[in-house]
Amino acid sequence: RGNMDLICPCFKSNSDLEDHKVNNNREWPREFDISVPNKARQNYKFFKKNGVAESMVTNVVITSRYKWWNFLVLNLWDQFHEVSNIYFLFVGFLQVWGPISTTQGIPDIYIPLSFILTVSGVRAALDDYAKHKEDNARAAKPFLVYDPEYVKSHPNATKAKDGEIAPPTGFFYKPSGQLTCGDIIMINQNQVFPADILCIATSHRRGHCFVETASLDGETNLKIKESVACIHDNLPYKKVKEDEKDEKKRQRETYLAVSEASAPLRELKGKIEFGEPDKDLEKLRGTISVSLPESSDYKASDRDKRMDGYKLKGNNLLLRGTKLKNTAFIIGMVLYAGIDTKIRKNNEKKGGTTALKKSAIILKVNNLLLFMLALQLFLCFLGAVYSGVWQTDNSGAWYLDLSSSAATEACLRFFTWFIILSQLVPISLVVTAELTKKFQQLFMERDVNMWDDQKGPLKVNYGQISEDLGQVEYIFSDKTGTLTQNRMEFRLAFVGAKAYGSSETDIAKRVKLKEELAKNPEKKIRKIPWTERVKTFEKEMEAVGVDGLKFPEDIKKEMLGLMWGREGKSKDADLLRNYLTHMAISNTITPVSDGKNLVYNSSSPDELALCNFAKHLGFKFLSRSGAEGNAVVTVEQDRLGEKVNVQYRLQGVLPFDSVRKRVTAIYSDMDREYVWIMCKGADSCVEPLLNSSDKPGEAKKEKVLMDQMKSSLLEASNYGLRTLLVAESKKPFSWWEKHRSSFLKAKDLQPDGTMTKQQVKLQRRSMYKKIEVAAQLKLLGATAIEDQLQHLVPECIEDLLEGGVKVWMLTGDKRETAKNIAMACNLIEPDMIALKIPENIQAQGALEEFRINSAQALSENRLIEITGKWAKLKEDTKALEDLYYLIDQNHDGAIQKDELQLILGVLKIPNAIDMFSDFKTADKDTITLNEFIGLIRGTDIDMIKAIRADIKAGKARLNSITDLDRYPVSMVVEGGGENSALGKISEAPNSDMLARKDGSWLAKICPCFEKERKIELSKEELDQLLLKEEFFELASKCKSVVACRCTPLQKAWVVDEMRKRTGAVCLAIGDGGNDEPMIKKANVGVGIVGEEGSAAAQAADYAFGQFRFLHTLLFVHGSWSYERISVMVLYIFYKTAIAASIMFFFGFFSAFSGQQLFNAWIYTFYNAVFTAVPIIVVAVLDQGLSAEYLENLPKAYRSLISRGQLFGTRIFFRWVMSAVVHTAIIFFTAFWCLDTNAITFPDGKTHGLWMTSTTIYTIAIVMVSFRLTFEMRSITWIHHFFFWGSLAVFVLIAIGLNVLPSFNPDLYFVVFAMWANPQAWLTSILAGSLPLLLDLAIRGVKIELFPSYLDLLRERCHLNTIEEKKMDETYRFAKRHSRAQAKKHKQGIDKFKHKLNEATHRRISTHTAHKTQMEKVINTLLRWRDLTGAVLDATEEIGKTLHYDDPKAKGKNSLLEDKKGI
Repeated sequence: RGNMDLICPCFKSNSDLEDHKVNNNREWPREFDISVPNKARQNYKFFKKNGVAESMVTNVVITSRYKWWNFLVLNLWDQFHEVSNIYFLFVGFLQVWGPISTTQGIPDIYIPLSFILTVSGVRAALDDYAKHKEDNARAAKPFLVYDPEYVKSHPNATKAKDGEIAPPTGFFYKPSGQLTCGDIIMINQNQVFPADILCIATSHRRGHCFVETASLDGETNLKIKESVACIHDNLPYKKVKEDEKDEKKRQRETYLAVSEASAPLRELKGKIEFGEPDKDLEKLRGTISVSLPESSDYKASDRDKRMDGYKLKGNNLLLRGTKLKNTAFIIGMVLYAGIDTKIRKNNEKKGGTTALKKSAIILKVNNLLLFMLALQLFLCFLGAVYSGVWQTDNSGAWYLDLSSSAATEACLRFFTWFIILSQLVPISLVVTAELTKKFQQLFMERDVNMWDDQKGPLKVNYGQISEDLGQVEYIFSDKTGTLTQNRMEFRLAFVGAKAYGSSETDIAKRVKLKEELAKNPEKKIRKIPWTERVKTFEKEMEAVGVDGLKFPEDIKKEMLGLMWGREGKSKDADLLRNYLTHMAISNTITPVSDGKNLVYNSSSPDELALCNFAKHLGFKFLSRSGAEGNAVVTVEQDRLGEKVNVQYRLQGVLPFDSVRKRVTAIYSDMDREYVWIMCKGADSCVEPLLNSSDKPGEAKKEKVLMDQMKSSLLEASNYGLRTLLVAESKKPFSWWEKHRSSFLKAKDLQPDGTMTKQQVKLQRRSMYKKIEVAAQLKLLGATAIEDQLQHLVPECIEDLLEGGVKVWMLTGDKRETAKNIAMACNLIEPDMIALKIPENIQAQGALEEFRINSAQALSENRLIEITGKWAKLKEDTKALEDLYYLIDQNHDGAIQKDELQLILGVLKIPNAIDMFSDFKTADKDTITLNEFIGLIRGTDIDMIKAIRADIKAGKARLNSITDLDRYPVSMVVEGGGENSALGKISEAPNSDMLARKDGSWLAKICPCFEKERKIELSKEELDQLLLKEEFFELASKCKSVVACRCTPLQKAWVVDEMRKRTGAVCLAIGDGGNDEPMIKKANVGVGIVGEEGSAAAQAADYAFGQFRFLHTLLFVHGSWSYERISVMVLYIFYKTAIAASIMFFFGFFSAFSGQQLFNAWIYTFYNAVFTAVPIIVVAVLDQGLSAEYLENLPKAYRSLISRGQLFGTRIFFRWVMSAVVHTAIIFFTAFWCLDTNAITFPDGKTHGLWMTSTTIYTIAIVMVSFRLTFEMRSITWIHHFFFWGSLAVFVLIAIGLNVLPSFNPDLYFVVFAMWANPQAWLTSILAGSLPLLLDLAIRGVKIELFPSYLDLLRERCHLNTIEEKKMDETYRFAKRHSRAQAKKHKQGIDKFKHKLNEATHRRISTHTAHKTQMEKVINTLLRWRDLTGAVLDATEEIGKTLHYDDPKAKGKNSLLEDKKGI
């Protein structure tokens, strides 16, 4: 190294730095001086947009909410935001008020309230403590910081631990939390960046490094980042062996290289100006000016020529949370620290934290709580009125000391009864639900049926909505990576006019099989139960190869022979070599050696498949060294055993984006004589760039080739393959020198005061397109790769549809690909498409027959397509010509007008009736081709009218189908840009604005204060609004919907609209960062840890490895959770209503004076202690049906999602009324039996108040506990333990309170006297058994006469469980009786069919014949009898042998030919 200082051409002098004036209007709001040691804290200027100065933050990031000194206050503040806690706090205040208190001024309600607050507080404390530990561990993690002066004065700072290597010269360990802006930091390979760091040097000579950004955007691919050239190029370079196996040796070499590279940094001086922190992960704006000692490795020719500061760009910034990969080390400067980092800015929520999701049941409960509060106020009012009236009637009772007036007494008693009836609002509901769902979460995460060997178990991020899993009515799914594996397999290579490979895909096989079944309805396939499918799959599953290739060997040999054999100099051989070179190097793949093998790290599965295909054909991509512009790419060509390395220079890349839909790479040879412009992308975007030859003959050949290619690509798309068009051009290097300045200018465009970010993108795309057009690209070929379906996805979706769940597939793929994937996934059935072009269309008479039947077949389609095709058809001349020739039956070039009008009406073209009125033709009766094209193009058919025509045709087809269960309808809708069908629909005004009304805060309390709002809509907005309403009305009736070419925002919009419109529980599932918006919008978000990363899994409520796990999550855990939570909520309200009703009934005997029937402490323990635990056990462990039955019977789930099946307003009031009836039976039976006027004890005493109350309380506790057993579907030793344990706790506490005379003298030894009294025992048995017997009788009648599908399934499950136990004894005789059982089964089916037919005829007769009211009632009862009798007969006679309903059936002789009748 030379000792002379080299001033960077963009460096400003120190005087310039000092004279730099700070003003509020300057471009860069932040600046600090660069120096070693770091003095940025003394020389920094940070300003906000409004000119207010900011302070420099540390790198400490706090994710916890509480501190030790504010935990109590803040946590109580948080908890008292719950209305229920405020309610009980208010009740406690009332208890302190002596005149109305029932507890002698002691607020005993605070005991259970304190318990609940304590439980919630402990949970919050533990969660926050875990966050504190994570924050502290993160802040304490050491990183190597460069400061030679500090190292010299603190030698212990560089002391290595035992077994570790000493840090590089001049570096010391500094905790992450103490890092500040300007610190020079070193990061090792596989280390996570602690802050946003400006990269100034790397271990690679060209100054690039590789970063994994999965923690930010979910992408597992490696991104290439670059160092600041004016610093990196002035530092010494020492190569590090990255594939060194000895870790210590590799680390020692790394530290030596760092020590050498960092030595010039001692004299680093300069200044950096940059923008304020924002959320844009890809953007960095600023300039840097530095001076460094000259390095011998620096070449003056490589020096950046820009004079006004080296411009920083997003590629120079290494973001906090990302990880350094495949790079030995980097040296960087901390730019944004702590809360200023981009990842923290993206985590900031607008307007505070995001509202947590609430389940449908909890939202319903909140409304029901308001009803219970209203009921409580009403009962308090009745009690107050009764008390006032009674005092007025008994004003002469001097011994009662009725000194106050009746009105005053009534007012006081109102609040007294408010305290007494506070049990109507369950105090333990919230904490019970939290504990229950926490336990349910633990069981879900440990379910081995949702375990993936590579991706681990199910992860529950938010388990407070578990019951919604049992009520899902709509599933919105991404395609790539969710339904498919996102693991691409190369299938077809189109090179010139030749095609190599095979189009026989798994998806194509499934589609063909479905089409064969549709043509031959009599051919049936036995449906295999889900559990059997899973077991078979797990046994047959094999490891997938590294490259995932199944390319035919004979075709491979043919291609190798063409390239390197006798025909190696032919034009076809040149095309093939260029094609494979393109596949090998035109990508962003990073080859990395792990010591043994070469591993490709790719940002795109498509690129990986193409590169692996080239490698398979002998074009092995070995390495890419250096940054763009000077990178050297090496390809190893295997020329029939002879391996030759060929090198290219990467000159530039015109990147892919969602608008361009193509990527163009520009390479040159090592001598810079020629450049190759290689472009690949969507056919619709690459085809316009192709340059036609000036020679007519060549131009015609190119057009023919392009038409053949488009036909081949369409055919490949129909097989479910993803296709790309490939083009190339070879130019002299001077061509690139001419266009390089335009490329660099486009690349460096940044938003500023003159251009917005969107304008920059538009201008950059325009400049890139000009370069591509100037390249005069020629068609090279095309690729077709298969995105394979995930295992068991079609079977899973089939069961979901059978279970009543409507499935929507939202994808960005084009319509043909999406339809074929949907058909393979069972979302679309082949028989839905009636209009199909026959294979023998060229045969004589086939075209004529197709023409005649096409219009009628089109009207019979059950696949509704909403594309706005008529608006697009106006601009497609070829399509109009094809349509004309199809209609022209006589082939004479003229069609009768009346015939054309009729056909166009059948085809649902807009304005088909009126379009001929003003159109003039040469012949008044016929129309020619040109006239037809002019007619269609002249018709007023905009996109909205075209979409409405599609919707109208779909509604007409839907209304013509009488049985949608037997003949379901599916829809395909096209999304994408603003002019697409979904784009136009989504632009419509929000429907909610029509329902909103203006009003003051009083309007929230009383709707009568609302004011009508005046809404002004244009005609176009009104048309769009009506269009949106019609679309969603149609879509809600379809079994499945496929939305193609959807953007992420359109996906989220569709989910949000369906959730709001239907009120149904919607589930969204995806695997990539682009699926995150719709996952957050849905009631339940599910993320798949897929090939695209973990962004969706992090944003979701539930995350797992494969789509098929959704089957278990919904059908098993969803069903269980929904039933358990429903029972828990209803039972808690039931038992609280029991306690409150007893007190209210006693009011009639106590003049509603507020006299307590129960001891206040005993009354308080009723909900919180004595009846709290058993319901938690039931809500955690109960299983209505076994997991195997739920997996194999999707119809069981369908019965659950029928709204109000397990929980609803009707069922809630039924439980409340049941509680009132049970209370009346208990209370009045006990009062009648325990006559307080009769002498029932040997010592002459009678049953007093406390003896009677203790007996009633005991009856209530026991009866409520046994009533819970009616809701248990499975009983284990754990149920027994906590059931009897709770009763034992009640007895022990009752004894304890009765032996303490100071606690309550009136209760002293009352419980022992009660146990010694036979009358109390008999009363308890009678009063406690009557409500239970009543419920048993009602339940028995319901199950016997009006059973639900779930009741029948539970009975069948129970019977089969018993049969399984007997089967061990009688198994040897099973084959001997199989024929007899089959015969009996057949007879049972015939009998079942006969009864169902009778019931059906009886139902029809009620609609066709006029009946009197009595006749209708009799007819209905008879029909119910027939239906229930038929179902019960089927359950008894054939239930045990139905293969498709019985998962335990092992017989192989299926009787599925009778399934349709059943």
